[in-house]
Amino acid sequence: MKYFFTITIVLLGLTSCKYGETLKAFEQIDASVQLSQEEQIKDVTALKKQVTDSAMANPARYASAFNHANEFHTKTETLLAEIRAVKELINQQMSDQPDFEEMNEHLDEVFYDGEEPSEHGLRLKKALENYLLTAEDQLYFFPEAEKMAKRAFDTAPVLNREGKEIEWLEYNYKGYPAIASKTKLTLLEQEAYKVELTFLRALLEKPQF
Repeated sequence: MKYFFTITIVLLGLTSCKYGETLKAFEQIDASVQLSQEEQIKDVTALKKQVTDSAMANPARYASAFNHANEFHTKTETLLAEIRAVKELINQQMSDQPDFEEMNEHLDEVFYDGEEPSEHGLRLKKALENYLLTAEDQLYFFPEAEKMAKRAFDTAPVLNREGKEIEWLEYNYKGYPAIASKTKLTLLEQEAYKVELTFLRALLEKPQF
């Protein structure tokens, strides 16, 4: 899915005369990822139930895992709530600008106040940083989940194609139409579910750590 997203970003820059087609591509990607999230939510629910059932059947072995699963789920839900709050602002922006060419003229209203990051942009960045910080003690024991989380939610400056260091928020969200930013946020949601699923599976394999 990420490859399709990258290709669409490139098309956005190369085919400025085809805004409608580009918008449709982003909408299709966003819808597809949201459908996959429904399956992820079901998988998370099933794994949490498995941890709960295991704790009831064998509390000596799984009681700690039960607590860790609930704690980690709370951290995931806190992050998702922040992401969705920004998405709702973008949805409002899109409903106010139904014409894609008009939307393209108001790229940074959610994430920037002029040239400076907006409160919403900074809050999103802070939410990702808080997630990594608060989940660090649990992720440390499960390297695969830890690697996934750091790769998906790292907000360190990024090197662009010219080798110039760009702030994370600017690199990812400045200069893109609303639908592109919304799609990137949907992909962040997907990554959050992936990390939690990986964490829960590893927790069931190693409930005492």
